[in-house]
Amino acid sequence: MPRTRIEGLLASFPKLMVPGQQHTTIETETIRYVYQPIGEEMYAVLITSRQNNIVQDMDTLHLIARAVADICDVNDQQGVILRGFDILTAFEEIISQGSRDKIDLAKLRTIMEMESHEEKIQDIIDRNKEREAKQELKRKAKMFEEQRRLATKHGLAEPSLGGIGSESGGSILGGGRMGGSYEPLLSREPETIRSFASASPAALSSSSFASNARGMKLGRKPKGADAMGAMRNEIDLSQNLAEQLNISEPVLGYSSSHSVAAAAPIAAAVAMPTMALADMKAVHVQIEEHITAIVNRDGGLEQMEVKGDLSLIVTDETCSVVQVGVATNDSHNAQIKTHPKIDKKKFLSDSLITLKDASGSFPLSQPIGVLKWRIVSSNEDDIPLTINCWPSPNGSGSVDVNIEYELNDTRLELDNVVVSIPIPHGAQPSVSDVDGAYDVNRTRGTLDWEIPTIDASNKNGSLDFSIPGNDAGAFFPVVVSFVCKRPYYDIAVTSVTTPDGQEVDFSQLVSLVPDQYAVI
Repeated sequence: MPRTRIEGLLASFPKLMVPGQQHTTIETETIRYVYQPIGEEMYAVLITSRQNNIVQDMDTLHLIARAVADICDVNDQQGVILRGFDILTAFEEIISQGSRDKIDLAKLRTIMEMESHEEKIQDIIDRNKEREAKQELKRKAKMFEEQRRLATKHGLAEPSLGGIGSESGGSILGGGRMGGSYEPLLSREPETIRSFASASPAALSSSSFASNARGMKLGRKPKGADAMGAMRNEIDLSQNLAEQLNISEPVLGYSSSHSVAAAAPIAAAVAMPTMALADMKAVHVQIEEHITAIVNRDGGLEQMEVKGDLSLIVTDETCSVVQVGVATNDSHNAQIKTHPKIDKKKFLSDSLITLKDASGSFPLSQPIGVLKWRIVSSNEDDIPLTINCWPSPNGSGSVDVNIEYELNDTRLELDNVVVSIPIPHGAQPSVSDVDGAYDVNRTRGTLDWEIPTIDASNKNGSLDFSIPGNDAGAFFPVVVSFVCKRPYYDIAVTSVTTPDGQEVDFSQLVSLVPDQYAVI
């Protein structure tokens, strides 16, 4: 369809509207306009052919209107214009090549957010490498400056640079007047520099110094001047780059001599935001699970999947060879995989996580996943938290909504639970009964039901409210978020021991979070 045709259809739409008309459709000979007010003097308009299914068109229009309200404040026309690119992106996800895609508001939000945990980790590692490069540059500049100063001092004492006596060599490179500040620098250098520093005075005099010695010339630049000038320029450029990138100070005891080991602890700190680093023991165990549960509004389970992994972080070399004892109660037929370097037979027989190679060890200060599991279920009883939403038009221009929750797995304790129910734009709900608290989120167009804790002592609750409207489908999808400190898969770390059976003190962090938990 050419652009002029689309512009003509849109220009005709305001002329075809009848003031005070209750209908939200306008039909011509070949075109049907389906529209809905979404703000002050703003409409969401869907242009289709007359042969299209009007019910599907209305459903698509409702999703478009809710998507626009979710992206920006529809009462601010300037704000809508500023977020125009995001709105067009949402339209492309909803409608593809003239047809409605199978997508709901929850999936659309996930697509629009486009957040990646792996990308965040990689960004932190990249910044860490930049910081390392800057520190390495400073260190090398200091080393070259020391070497140049030492060579200059020696040249002043013996202009010919023909030989270095054992006494002067010992005072410069050994423990004499320069040893206190110079030796630590050499101790961190590559082997070639250390061998140069530890070479005998005779070898030094007969090799580099002797072969490169020249007579003194008036007005001549020192040999290292150009190199040091370039090095200072590089340092300035590195500092400017660090300031522009807002690189913070090193974390987790980072130093240039531990560059490889530093990146992994930073990644671990991002993955474990709730545990202070000071609380981590020499052996830290992390159990992390992500759950996806999609339930239709009739109560049927559409999709359920739980993915989990157990990781170790060893920060003490004396604990780099340990055995981890676990206890499991597999009532969900979980698919379990061990790391290739873990002895799977011993895990299956003794529930012990240990290395296959008895001479091997766990890497220091790096999180390593040693165990993974996956649970897929189509049984509605396996859902840890059931949400039922019952919207009912009362015949007086309002809808009565009743929402209930029930904790099916009483082992779990869910904290900071938020149940978000979409509500019609601009409508004010009247809450008659609530277990917990609620908040109306005007930006997202939702009524957020907040329950501090759901556990065995508080396994049931409900929320009742009324709101103007007549569309029962406008209150879906209902999205649930929470945090839990117990895994869905019943697994626990019972002990951490050395190969000879000595107990090792360890810390532990367990988290169960929903990737997508909704009633559609």
